[in-house]
Amino acid sequence: MKTKLLLLEDDLTLSETVIDYFEEQGFDVLPAYDGQEAIELVYENSFDLLLLDVNVPELNGFEVLQKIRQEENNTPAIFITSLNSM
Repeated sequence: MKTKLLLLEDDLTLSETVIDYFEEQGFDVLPAYDGQEAIELVYENSFDLLLLDVNVPELNGFEVLQKIRQEENNTPAIFITSLNSM
């Protein structure tokens, strides 16, 4: 059975790149593009790891994890983010 990851990332290009990489490594990846979609996927699926972008629409990554933890879901989580400077 493949390890199942949730990827919360609103940048479509970056999301596709991360998904491609992890799928090449043998992981099963489900994408979410906003915080509410991520929460819905967590309720519908059992994940081995959550990869959560911090700055996404609806609920941010921190809020998503807080809601998931309130439901006593202790799936390991890693926060991902990038800072852009001009």
